[in-house]
Amino acid sequence: MHPTASSKTLLTTLTVLAAAALAACGGGGGGNDTAEPPVVTPPVAASKFTQNATWSFTLPSAGNSLCYDFDAKAQAACTGNQWDVKVVSGGRSAELFTNSGPSSADGTGTGGAFGTPFVHTWTDLQKWNDALVDPVGGALPATVYTADTAKSAFSGTNAIQSAAYEYDLNGTHQMHPNFRVFLITTNSASSDISGSVGDVYALQVTGYYGSATGTASGWPSFRFINRAAAATPFTASVNASQGWVYYDLKNQVTTTESGTWHIAFNRYNIKLNGGTSGKGTVAGFLSKTPAGFYQADGKTPIAAKFNATTNLADTLADLQGALTGPASANAWVKDSIGSQLSPTYTGTYPNALNYGWFNYYPTDAAGAAAGVTQHMLKANPEAATLVKSGTGNSYARMRVKEIAYAPATPAYGGAQTWTVEFGIQPATN
Repeated sequence: MHPTASSKTLLTTLTVLAAAALAACGGGGGGNDTAEPPVVTPPVAASKFTQNATWSFTLPSAGNSLCYDFDAKAQAACTGNQWDVKVVSGGRSAELFTNSGPSSADGTGTGGAFGTPFVHTWTDLQKWNDALVDPVGGALPATVYTADTAKSAFSGTNAIQSAAYEYDLNGTHQMHPNFRVFLITTNSASSDISGSVGDVYALQVTGYYGSATGTASGWPSFRFINRAAAATPFTASVNASQGWVYYDLKNQVTTTESGTWHIAFNRYNIKLNGGTSGKGTVAGFLSKTPAGFYQADGKTPIAAKFNATTNLADTLADLQGALTGPASANAWVKDSIGSQLSPTYTGTYPNALNYGWFNYYPTDAAGAAAGVTQHMLKANPEAATLVKSGTGNSYARMRVKEIAYAPATPAYGGAQTWTVEFGIQPATN
């Protein structure tokens, strides 16, 4: 008797069911009668980046700004704490800023940008579920979001962003002056450093601790000379532990922000009355680093030299001697605003220069492979970072997706349309 097609199907089905039952009981695998425990996959944490927004704008003329509120998904006035990202046009290019520090015009913005920009690509950041949790490194402190800062001739590249101090060289969390000589001019339109065109001062920061005890922090001390007058230095110390203190170098007195001042101190931060910091024409220039304070790289401190008790006397000759000034007037450093969203470019002319968000192509040859002509920008859509909002309670990952030019001759003369994308982590109630 031969089985019919239907009976073959039935036999096959019964065989499969029997094999499944046997496997469930541990049979057919060496006689183990213990059931295998079920595999439990842990739940994937829900992403807090639950919203998206696109900001498209025409780059305004040089010196003008546009601001964006990624919580409202709309362009906003550049006032108060509601805007989150600002674009300041340079005409053919632009810089970006957060609503924080000196970028916050009325001081209410508490935003910031991820402390090391562009270390994560846009693709990388799609894997983040929380702006305060690195999926590889774990939880992040809120301080990883850095506020914008004032930049001046006194700004540096060390951990405290200072050219006048080093920090914690002995493991005691102390500030150490490096006795560098800075030139300060009251007329940044001239490169003269003799003092014959405007007043020019040579200044050294000499300490950080003072008050009646001599140990209170935030009391910077300094000495300076007017290069057109006698070489005997004036010395001063100010209590800058509670905020900005303004100093008039000509009259050797503290004053107010609305008065006549040249230099101001706020703990170890220093600014000059010019550029973005004031209405004056004061600017600075780092002229000389006394010998012995740094290794050959010019960056690594030599702790023994900083600890020497004779530094004040040993470096006086540096203040009073011959100094190198700026080669031209535009080499004076006027105060500006620094932001993690506007890093210093990398690259060497005539090759492409990388500004993080975009590349700039100074020549046709440089832009050939990128499909652009000289003086044009091209977005780096994989370049990305994280930003904290001006209100300080929400975050966004962001990138410049595209920079498009309107038809024009030459091509770089066309209006630029920027497209910026955000993935938003809204504030939680």
